[in-house]
Amino acid sequence: MTQRHDSNNYIIHSNPPELNPPELNPELDIFASTSLKNSKDKDTLLRGIGYLCGIRVDDNNGPQRLTRQVARSLGVNPPFVQETNDFFIENIATTTERDTNYVHQGWSIDATSTISPWALSRTITQNGPNNSGAWITRRTVVKRLSVQVSLTDLVPTSEFQDEIEVALSQPTVFQQFRGVYRTFHGWGDVVPLEIDMGISLTFTDLESNISQLPATANWRDTCYLMTIRTGRTTRQDGTDCKNWEKDVWPSMRYTSPLSWRQIRITKVAPTIELLPPKIQEQLLELYARRLSYVPAITIGPGDSSGRTYDDTPHATKQISSVTVYASDWIRSMRFTYADKTCSTKHEGTEGHGAMHEFKLVEGEYITEMIIWRNQRQYIGGLQFITNLGRCSPHFGGGKLQVTPTVAKSKGGVLVGVISLLKQHDLDYLFSKIQASKGIWRHDVFDRVPKECDVFSDYYGSKDGRPFNDRIVVRNSDIAISQVEVWGAAAIDSIQFTYVDSKNMTGGRILSGRHGGLGGSKKPPFILGPGEHIFGISGRHDNSRITQLRFITSRGRPSETFGMGQSTGESQSFSVSSPEDHEGNPMRLQYICGKCDIFLNGAVFAWTPV
Repeated sequence: MTQRHDSNNYIIHSNPPELNPPELNPELDIFASTSLKNSKDKDTLLRGIGYLCGIRVDDNNGPQRLTRQVARSLGVNPPFVQETNDFFIENIATTTERDTNYVHQGWSIDATSTISPWALSRTITQNGPNNSGAWITRRTVVKRLSVQVSLTDLVPTSEFQDEIEVALSQPTVFQQFRGVYRTFHGWGDVVPLEIDMGISLTFTDLESNISQLPATANWRDTCYLMTIRTGRTTRQDGTDCKNWEKDVWPSMRYTSPLSWRQIRITKVAPTIELLPPKIQEQLLELYARRLSYVPAITIGPGDSSGRTYDDTPHATKQISSVTVYASDWIRSMRFTYADKTCSTKHEGTEGHGAMHEFKLVEGEYITEMIIWRNQRQYIGGLQFITNLGRCSPHFGGGKLQVTPTVAKSKGGVLVGVISLLKQHDLDYLFSKIQASKGIWRHDVFDRVPKECDVFSDYYGSKDGRPFNDRIVVRNSDIAISQVEVWGAAAIDSIQFTYVDSKNMTGGRILSGRHGGLGGSKKPPFILGPGEHIFGISGRHDNSRITQLRFITSRGRPSETFGMGQSTGESQSFSVSSPEDHEGNPMRLQYICGKCDIFLNGAVFAWTPV
């Protein structure tokens, strides 16, 4: 049995062989009104029809029939079954590769376009671009049997419903999504309601190619159609090709019903609609939890001085790259997705800047954003962090008076933003009130790295160049082993040394030295094995941090670094370790902030011990 993995790392069995397919349970004889009522091959005929069996539609290459019976009849109104000997040729125009592939396999446009959000999410995740074009499908049909059933006469099989209920009972949102996706994958996304059986010959090609064929082309001749190199020809007929005739044509000779094929599906219903209303409501509520919007800020008011953009229509997709246009300020941004489509451009006025692109690799997702804003809430900097611990460059200016905010959603991956661009003295820029709000998707991972980290407020001046020691820490559990400070009247610079307990070689990792080259070097504050920083206090004024003091998990304080001398209004601050979800204190792992010739300001990042 072959296996492949989808993007959520689920194991998917590709057309597994069924040596002992399950017995169908028709519950009533749908052939009772036909000449087949006494046939000994009713079960085989039902399998050929696909009666009450699910069909998977998450593959753009075409539908995948399943042998599991997903629905059963209430037995009140029997399906309409009619024997015919109809012959016709139909032409169907399509404009996407997916529609073309489904129509070529006998589906109507109506059936092809019937897809639930649950199937759509998997379809976009698992397939490449759904290219556009102009195709024509010409289908020659000999219809021998038609089966029609009403959705109101169907209910789900108990096994299908039970699996959905088990999926909905899982403890986390991701696990519920994973269970529901697996259930639909195994039972099918749709159930056929109108099916035609018989013989067909189908030819598909680009409209431009078909227009060049002779007007007298014989669309019933299999051999002729097979000679057209640009097209695709499929014949559905009896299993013994020795009995095939050259043309597809109503035959006077007897044709066994066992040679009839499923040639057309003209109507389907999502299998979710088989379920009781209460379960459908639960599924709807769960699907609504697939997205979150963080930061939780109001976008608007959208008056004549602003422009709004919303990437929610792309929220089922996976970002493959982000393009940012930045001068000192963030002016424009656009997302490109794995299916080669792009979001609407969040477009401000571009000029006096440069275009930057941050590309993601296979299996990489954005899980954090650092947004730098000024007092008027215009965005002067952006940085993206991925589930692999990789940090993008800092996009935006280095000397603007801006402070950072970390945007993330627990267990979520970024799929786009909602933004309002507001008029500024320097034309249109991203702004916050009006803000850039992340759209986060929660059906990809159960957990993302460092999702439980907690960030303090920003303390200090808005001046200086941004830095972020997350580029050193990445997704690791490395711990601070030493703090070095240079200073006198104030904090000139600071540098952290890390130790990796998982690295048996005992190597040290250094952060950058944040600040200038002035000041005297103080004796390093060295932490013992298993000792962590649990608190920080200090002072800052309008231009720099002037004093710092650390306290450890053992209650041991550092010396007081810096004399606290200010050039303006001075403020004190104190940050204590927050608690993790189990009530245990967290440890300081890294800082991000701003610096120039001094350490200007900092945010303290805490992680579970």
